[in-house]
Amino acid sequence: MEEEEYIRRRISWCDLHPELLSEIAESLGIIDLVGFRGVCKDWRCASFTASASIESKLYFLLHNDRDENSILFNPTTNKNYTINIPELKEATCLASTQGWLLISQRGKLFFFCPFSRVKIDLPPIQGLENTPAAAAFTSPPSSIDCVTAIIYKKNDDIVQVNVLQRGASMWIKYEYDLKLNQKSFGDAKCATFQQGCLYFMDGFKKLLTFTLEDKSFEMFLVIEQSKDPNLETLSFRYKDKLFSTSNLKKQMNLGDDVTITTCGAAYFGSDLQVLIHNENIEAMEGTNAQHFKGIWIQPRFFQLPPNYSWSL
Repeated sequence: MEEEEYIRRRISWCDLHPELLSEIAESLGIIDLVGFRGVCKDWRCASFTASASIESKLYFLLHNDRDENSILFNPTTNKNYTINIPELKEATCLASTQGWLLISQRGKLFFFCPFSRVKIDLPPIQGLENTPAAAAFTSPPSSIDCVTAIIYKKNDDIVQVNVLQRGASMWIKYEYDLKLNQKSFGDAKCATFQQGCLYFMDGFKKLLTFTLEDKSFEMFLVIEQSKDPNLETLSFRYKDKLFSTSNLKKQMNLGDDVTITTCGAAYFGSDLQVLIHNENIEAMEGTNAQHFKGIWIQPRFFQLPPNYSWSL
């Protein structure tokens, strides 16, 4: 009798009306929603309309080049979740905004949502692999007005900005000559778009801007506090050591032998956009270091039509 009752309950759950399943999916958090989608085809279909704004808090996604399992850490609940994400094996995240990741993997570039596994392939950039880089995009990659930019140092003297308009098949490259302009700029630690202008920050409080309309560069020094009324004010906030100051290494039960390279994120705070810098967290000296990569991410769940393409 107990087995028959179990079968009846299992059948009744599987036969729930699609509208009711959709309501259930809308009420779930991101982790429960991922599990919900894996039950069966009907439940997966019902989750397609689930809200893309499930969580406003930042999570931390930890992965490495050796296997396909990643760890998702929720700092609010102090919980770790193991998720199989093969798309992150041997991959490096260049940007994280509103649940979308811009990924570089073995010479390929693509936008990726790790919770719904939506992927949008982009044209490659030669010379990007194994080069510290940062990126930003103006709007979600599913938007027809999305513009993407990637910055890295071509050499000690040249900073290269690569810009890709939605639907374009090739990146447009712009170079800023540091030596010619008698300026210095380290590896970019974060990037954002603000009203048609790209902002790139290095680890030394240097700010390089690039205006899309007139394709011009400018260099600034960021001063944390000043009473000078003539100084410009940044239109965003930034956090340069969020992983370290949050003590996440200990919270995630990671040992002293762990080295982590993080990808920051851009998200909207209470009044301004907030930028999180990339970080390098070194293992304790003398240990046999394990190398990991981490991504600050807002959990979001997006669905796109099959065979969705960057080309218009």
